[in-house]
Formats: sequence, C-alpha cells, structure tokens
Amino acid sequence: MEEVASRYGMALFSLALELNQVDSFQEEVKAWREVFKDNQEIYEVLSSRFLGKDERKEIFEKISHGMNPHIHDFLMIVIDNNRMSNLDDILLAFNTYCNEHKGIKEGYVYSVSPLDKKTIETLNNKISKLEKVKVELHNVIDKSLIGGIKVIISDHVYDDSLKFHLDNLRQSLMKKEDALDEN
Repeated sequence: MEEVASRYGMALFSLALELNQVDSFQEEVKAWREVFKDNQEIYEVLSSRFLGKDERKEIFEKISHGMNPHIHDFLMIVIDNNRMSNLDDILLAFNTYCNEHKGIKEGYVYSVSPLDKKTIETLNNKISKLEKVKVELHNVIDKSLIGGIKVIISDHVYDDSLKFHLDNLRQSLMKKEDALDEN
C-alpha cells in the first residue's frame, strides 16, 4: 500500500472509529468510490491541476449533497492537499483498515472480463465458507487467464482458469511422453 494512501486511509479510519461509525463510513465510501469509478470525468476534473483548488472545491460542493459531513470535510482536505490523484488508493486503504477491524479478509478474483456484483457476491459467500471467515473480493481483470477465474486470499489460491487447466494438461502430457520415452 502506498504511504500517502495508507496515511490518509488511516486518518479517515481513525475518525470513523472515534465516532463509532465504521460501518456507515465504509458503506458511504464504497458508494462514493463507485460514483467516481462510474463518472471518470468528475474524478479527472477534481484531480486536474489546470483548475485552482477553489474551483475544484466548488465543483465538489455541487456533487456532494447528502454526503456525511465528516467524509465531505475529509475529501475537501484531499482536494486542498492535491491528493485527488491518490483518491482511489486512499479509499481502498480506508476499506482495508475497516475490514481488518471487522475481521474480514480481503482477496482478489482475477477474470478476463469484469464480473457483475451478483457473481462477486456468490464468490464471496463460497470462499467465506472455504476460508471459515468473512471474505471481501475485489475484481481484477487479467486477460492472460483466457477464461475462468482465479481467487487469491492471503496465501490461498483457488485457480479455475483455463490457463491453469491448460498448463496442467501440458504437464500431464509431458510426463506421459517422458514415461513413453523411458520404455
């Protein structure tokens, strides 16, 4: 985790913990992260160095109605300190601190194309049962898998990718070929 993201994420987490609002902060931060992800233009404008801080803060004021005032003020500090380019990493770091606090393991599900929320939720439930702890998976696109998925949580790898199966088939065929050569 990048140092800047870690420091800012920890600052927001400490505030949420102090106010006893970890769950509500985490839910709102996740929602705002989706807003920024779905509206890349807003994120780019708020990150732009071509606009002054006051202009960026004014734009942010227009889109932040209904936001928790503490999260709002935190994001204003992020804008003031020209750290909007680090925002996604900051919010991910915050989420990681929240999950650690709640005993949730984070992991990654690699796929060739983006997985829908229902599929990720199903995977979260299945892997949670296997790991015997609540799990939160983040989808990462990896075209090298060819098809299928690969899940990594801590030091556990659940690989059901086409690449994995092809590699196993290749190794199996090579062993059979070596066995035939020996005879």
